[in-house]
Amino acid sequence: MSENKVSQKQGVLGEHAIVIGGSMAGLLTARVLSDYFERVTIFEADTPPEEAVPRKGVPQGAHAHGLMAGGADVLRKYFPDFHDDLVAAGAEYGDPMLNWRGLVGARWSPRIESGMGTYVMSRPLLEAVVRKHTVAIANVELRVATPVSGYTHSTRDARGAGPTSNDSNIAVTGVILEQSGETVAADFVADVSGRNSKASSWIEAMGFTPPERSNIGVDVGYVTFEVAEPPNNQRDWSILVVNQKDIPKDTRAGAIFYKEGGRYLVLASGFHKDYAPTDWPGFLAYMKALPFSSVYDEIKDLQPIGEAREYRFASYLRRHYERLQHFPQRLVVLGDVMCSFNPIYGQGITVAAKEAEHLDACLKQCLQGNGLDNSGLDNGSLGNGRLDKVAQPFFKGAAKFIDAAWDGTTVEDLRYPQTRGERPKGYGLLKWLNRKFFALSGTDEEFSVAFVKALSLVEPPESLLKPKYLLKAVFAKMPEQDREPPFRPVK
Repeated sequence: MSENKVSQKQGVLGEHAIVIGGSMAGLLTARVLSDYFERVTIFEADTPPEEAVPRKGVPQGAHAHGLMAGGADVLRKYFPDFHDDLVAAGAEYGDPMLNWRGLVGARWSPRIESGMGTYVMSRPLLEAVVRKHTVAIANVELRVATPVSGYTHSTRDARGAGPTSNDSNIAVTGVILEQSGETVAADFVADVSGRNSKASSWIEAMGFTPPERSNIGVDVGYVTFEVAEPPNNQRDWSILVVNQKDIPKDTRAGAIFYKEGGRYLVLASGFHKDYAPTDWPGFLAYMKALPFSSVYDEIKDLQPIGEAREYRFASYLRRHYERLQHFPQRLVVLGDVMCSFNPIYGQGITVAAKEAEHLDACLKQCLQGNGLDNSGLDNGSLGNGRLDKVAQPFFKGAAKFIDAAWDGTTVEDLRYPQTRGERPKGYGLLKWLNRKFFALSGTDEEFSVAFVKALSLVEPPESLLKPKYLLKAVFAKMPEQDREPPFRPVK
């Protein structure tokens, strides 16, 4: 691999950066850091396989995953050959509004041209292609089977004073490797070690206040079967989804995702422990009972390949790093360390990609000697390329992407009375407006494209707050759909 390594570095903010975690978010973070540091080391606790198969470190890897258009845009930006490699490996590419067929938000999604583009493939294939391109970068090293057990730190106080509680002069200076106890020095550390990260405990041990947490309890369960696509199948979709039509009465959803190699991943999901059976006849009966039989009709005459795979998810978790007033210098956290979403909605990879892109913008301002305010905007406060104050502006900016995804899904999940978690202020208005947006998007093509772009993190949520959209939404009614509407091809 070394002879094929490519150089990416545009400037230097330091000699060495460390990324803790080598999953999708960690790989993207390493790609961004490779532009600013002489070398980047990824420490991954797992040993990723060479081939595109599920791995131990991603327990939900055998199940279907979504890549929204906003995330796909970021991947193409940082890896110029990503598109060609992924499609050559069997992924399907296209406009999600045309290629994704679904009952979402109690109405069938309009199938119209949007100008967006994204991919449908297995999670292991996506990660394998991104890993290949990341480790091909000349100054990036991936060290597998190397878990990290903590940070090293010191004060950056010129007076030499020792650390005190919430001392903003405390800086992370590297990491401790769990198996050997070795310390590895770094100028910058990005913790991307996942939902079970110990970052909050480690900074608390350094004297900092840990972030507040928000939990939403949904008790979601997946059951997935893999089946072969029928020979000469004439499908007009890459993803077919039937979600709940009437919440809180409906707790079940079903989907088919195309997988490279001429196969399908067929997924049944149930909220609040309404889990699907793991035997094929019971699974089919579960699918047949959905509000529309579209998924069942596609699979009723097929047979599974292998046994069912199960995954249970009791609650999703957000750690509010953006609210902290004090945080160690030269450390950031990304991905599921900040927020792990309800996996049903397929938001995690895309949000992590947008966070990595935002980190790039913050580091670029450091490189240019500019400052950052809490929105990541230039205010002259950093100066001379210093890294010490990157964390808080990064967290404030990243929170905008997290908010967009979190707010759009929690408002639906909280419709179930049994969902655990605090309802936000004004929840009744948010619930009403979300229903109105879904209703309008079912009948108004211009708004439908704008709505999906916001949900896909291509455009910010505020793009939906135009007066003309709000006025139409007030009077919008959910379209009456007793059956799935026919596909209208683009002219």
